[in-house]
Amino acid sequence: MDKLLTPTDCDLEQLRQQVKSIRKQQEYRQLSAEVKRSTQEAFQEHMAMDGEMVTPDSYKVLRTKRHTFSFIDMVLRRLVGMVSFRPIVGNIIAIGLAMLALYYVYQEVDLAGFAKYRDYFGIGIQLFGAIQIIKSGTRSLLLPLIAMIWGGMVAHTLGAHDTLFTFGKTFYEHLMITGIVGVGVSVLTID
Repeated sequence: MDKLLTPTDCDLEQLRQQVKSIRKQQEYRQLSAEVKRSTQEAFQEHMAMDGEMVTPDSYKVLRTKRHTFSFIDMVLRRLVGMVSFRPIVGNIIAIGLAMLALYYVYQEVDLAGFAKYRDYFGIGIQLFGAIQIIKSGTRSLLLPLIAMIWGGMVAHTLGAHDTLFTFGKTFYEHLMITGIVGVGVSVLTID
């Protein structure tokens, strides 16, 4: 029978150092892969939140060379990206809050001294909502187009003294103008 050699303390220490070195290399590779994946995810999330208005051709980097898109496909893809909800979710929430505040200003608050300031509050909140519509035009065409089309349709169907949701024809004409300004801002930001 062969004699078994017992490793010395020095040999054991060398083996431990090799195992530690291999583990550190594995951890480094895992961390490096995780950092790379996180960076890509953050970059893709940033691109998605910017929308198709500012970073129009980012998909070219990720697409394969095997498939070529026709001009119509590229235009349709770009249009769908330009009217997406995702980059303007915050603007939609802000406009919803402005509409809620308008409802409370005109329907719920009945303080004695507030009546003479009601229109100032209403105009201020409408301006804040208009700013949100115009701001959203830098990332998506959706809100400016909705404001322009819906404001125009309602303004043309209402008579001089008719109201819809307690607002008259003038409000919807202002909404249409806000949409037009938002589309103008969109035109300036399209690359």
